[in-house]
Amino acid sequence: MMSVRYLRKLICTSMVGLGFCFLGAAVGGSASATQPADLSPRASQAEKTYARMMGDQKTGLEQTDPELDQMMKKYVYGDIASQANISRRDQHLVTLAVLTTYQSEELLAKNVQGALHDGVTPLEIRETEYHLAPYIGFAKVSEAMKTVNQVFRKNGIRLPLPDQGTTTDANRFDKGLAFQVGTYGDRINKMRAATPKNQKHLQDDLSAFCFGDIYTRGTLDLKTREMITIAAIGALGTGDPQFKSHVRGTLAAGASQDEVIGVLTTMNPYIGFPRTLNLLRLTNEVFQGK
Repeated sequence: MMSVRYLRKLICTSMVGLGFCFLGAAVGGSASATQPADLSPRASQAEKTYARMMGDQKTGLEQTDPELDQMMKKYVYGDIASQANISRRDQHLVTLAVLTTYQSEELLAKNVQGALHDGVTPLEIRETEYHLAPYIGFAKVSEAMKTVNQVFRKNGIRLPLPDQGTTTDANRFDKGLAFQVGTYGDRINKMRAATPKNQKHLQDDLSAFCFGDIYTRGTLDLKTREMITIAAIGALGTGDPQFKSHVRGTLAAGASQDEVIGVLTTMNPYIGFPRTLNLLRLTNEVFQGK
């Protein structure tokens, strides 16, 4: 009597010329794509941190790209999450800022779900998204909010969330300018004075919109907002002077140098090493008083 193994081989051999072999002996691999379990301490820590920060959701890579899945999990949740000297909440918010800037909607959805699972409030998530509007534009933020709200609805979160604005059309400019000067010093007045008349409206818009409408909103404190800002500008990669200015603002808001490095560390898996190292160079210039 022919064995099952021999029968499989016989059928597969006879059909290979037609490009078929469905019985586990296909050309180029074995029947199982299952990877052996990684029992290393790093892998174990990554799984625990992933479960805490992301819940039981899958990355989507497990079946098609198990090696990439494990590389990403071990790097983000085995290494970076413990190296970044900022709270888990701030790691979540910085990650959301980067993914929104890059329009990575699928990863954004997973990380919004993870943030909710890990105790970040819906308002903290929404305010992170709204905060990005002056830096990356309404187009990206509007699309991101569609993704965010889909996750909120899936979790039974009632929309709209409570308003957090604190300015009116009558006082937004004055409040914004006062905030700018109070946070960044008299150089704001000097910059405005040196601005040509045909460009002054943009300086007024910066004060009223970015700092009046946005920075004065509730829920997120100034240090958190500055962390989100350097994450967004850093991810854009096109605003080195603004990046340095907001690193100074982050320090002035009470962050330590280690926390600023923690923001860059959290960003690294999503922006890559060239951008990370460039941002680190700019950050060190600020630390050195340049």
